[in-house]
Amino acid sequence: MSEHDDFTAAIRNGDASRVAQLLDSDPSLANARSNGVSALLLAIYMGQREIAKAIAARRTDFSFHEACALGDVDRVKQMLAVDPSLLQKISDDGYAPLGFATFFGHDAVDRFLVEAGADVNAQATNPQRVGPVHAAAAARNHAMMKILLERGANPNAKQQLDYMPIHTAAARGDIEMARLLLAHGAERNPLGSDGKSPADVAREHGEGTFAEWIASNEA
Repeated sequence: MSEHDDFTAAIRNGDASRVAQLLDSDPSLANARSNGVSALLLAIYMGQREIAKAIAARRTDFSFHEACALGDVDRVKQMLAVDPSLLQKISDDGYAPLGFATFFGHDAVDRFLVEAGADVNAQATNPQRVGPVHAAAAARNHAMMKILLERGANPNAKQQLDYMPIHTAAARGDIEMARLLLAHGAERNPLGSDGKSPADVAREHGEGTFAEWIASNEA
């Protein structure tokens, strides 16, 4: 196994001590990429926040998406001031910037991007097809969802499997989120390409209360 592969495997396995050891041996690994994804973003994607911090500490420059995913709102503002086109830039792995920070728990960045004029309906160009509304539903961020919907985001935007945000709310048993979506025109019983309704998804995730609520047509 090459050092690069060892480093990537350590990130995926959440082996912080091995990551630190490899970075000490070869600091350039902080700039490594795997299948077009930076080591920093890979760590964030894998939920390895401490590893992401260790990698970020070895970096002096960041991509716009990395800054968004890190929740570095000051850096995001500075980068956008220099290059406003970053607001529409798609990452190498196919994600729009808006929604990125919300998914990773940094909605201050996305609030700034919305105010800066980001497209609230921009979706990933990769097979996941996630957009800001899907990220907000996944993060159970009601305040961010309200902002997006009030700015014209489509409550019925389809992501992978043609699932809508209400499917994501169902998977989390988030009735409050579903009510918010419905109040802004979301379909109550849409079917994904796999034929599953929000109630089906809720039951799959052990959210029986949500399934009963959505099936009852209760407001």
